[in-house]
Amino acid sequence: MAKKLISIAVLAVILIGALNSVVLAADPIVIDFSKYDNIDDIATAKAGDGDYSLVQDGTRYVLLCECIDGYVAADDPDRTGSKGDPNIQLVGFADLGVNADTYKWMKMSVKNESAAPGFEVHYSAPSKGLSVETSITFDIKPNSDYTSYIYNVSEWGEKYYPKRPADVENPDVYPDHWKGLIDIFRLDFMYYEESGGHAKTGDKLYVEYIAFFDSEQAAKDFVFVPVKGESPTQAADEKGDDNNADEKDGESNNMLIIIIICAAAVVVIVVVVIIITGKKKK
Repeated sequence: MAKKLISIAVLAVILIGALNSVVLAADPIVIDFSKYDNIDDIATAKAGDGDYSLVQDGTRYVLLCECIDGYVAADDPDRTGSKGDPNIQLVGFADLGVNADTYKWMKMSVKNESAAPGFEVHYSAPSKGLSVETSITFDIKPNSDYTSYIYNVSEWGEKYYPKRPADVENPDVYPDHWKGLIDIFRLDFMYYEESGGHAKTGDKLYVEYIAFFDSEQAAKDFVFVPVKGESPTQAADEKGDDNNADEKDGESNNMLIIIIICAAAVVVIVVVVIIITGKKKK
């Protein structure tokens, strides 16, 4: 009897845990650049050697960065120059509530009209402000159309740390600062190498959206639906009512799963209580 009781109790814990994972999943935090008409509404501290604008690109309304004064290797034999480092700081990022302890995954859609193999960001966390330790380079495809990428932010930070060992105290020890509330998020766009990224004049990068998630699966399941325009990443854009019906079916299925798990958990708990009560009466 004791073994059966333990087995039932373990099953109850598993079911309740599964229920919590369904019910308590954090909503994604999405930065949709189509929501804005003026670059000043989304960007402050526009710096470096870039031109920044919100543009329509096909069916998409996106953020565009163009490098207008790029790095020229021939002018820098020691390769220490910092030309070609366009960057902007996003307005009001702290108000979005991106707590890195929860939001460990990032997904974005970019079109890369350059040979740059990387997209760089800087951020500020409670443990560290904007610095080398809080800069991350993500791999992207050179000369590519809109592509969605999913990253575990901490893992990618470790992969590219340190880019500039002379600027950090312990170049062999990765300091994971993707923790706590992220209050500043800066886009440094095209990244080739240090120092400063070394983007070339004429390089362009289009950013459709950036979103944060509490799990890799949530990032994979996410379908971006812009406020303005259409995105080919949307499922069946031209299916009209059929598409809406599919979305409703998906919501209904999720609700059914939650109801089933709740019912199963309640049944198990009731059975455990009955067994315990019966055993006490004996």
